[in-house]
Amino acid sequence: MGEYSKLKREAVQISESLETLSNNKAAIVFDTVKGSGRDKPYQKRTIPIQGLGYKYIATYNRRKKGLEDRLDRCLDKMVEIDEFIETVQCSNIRQIIEYRFIQGLEWAEVSRRVYGHASDTTALKALTRFLKRAG
Repeated sequence: MGEYSKLKREAVQISESLETLSNNKAAIVFDTVKGSGRDKPYQKRTIPIQGLGYKYIATYNRRKKGLEDRLDRCLDKMVEIDEFIETVQCSNIRQIIEYRFIQGLEWAEVSRRVYGHASDTTALKALTRFLKRAG
């Protein structure tokens, strides 16, 4: 499987971790305060409050920042790959790269979609020839 597919999978995993972190109820503390309404008659009442516990704030912020930084690096690498693909002049080669390394299709399916027949080698050989000429 290509690096792009791995990066995409990692980006999803990191996004899920960020979501879990933001929904983590273990770090949420609950309390009440006494107060009153803004208008007369000022009647004392109990107001529930909740928030991130003081001892969790620094750890939470470090963890969140680390995950966001990793996600940014994954997305930057994906953009670099996309930009490389845009430089390829041949439409068939761009399609081969997209189907095989971005979408993760098998070689036979890539050949079927690009060339109209399901050969395990047609798309692979075309890409190999392209890379030899480019390198």
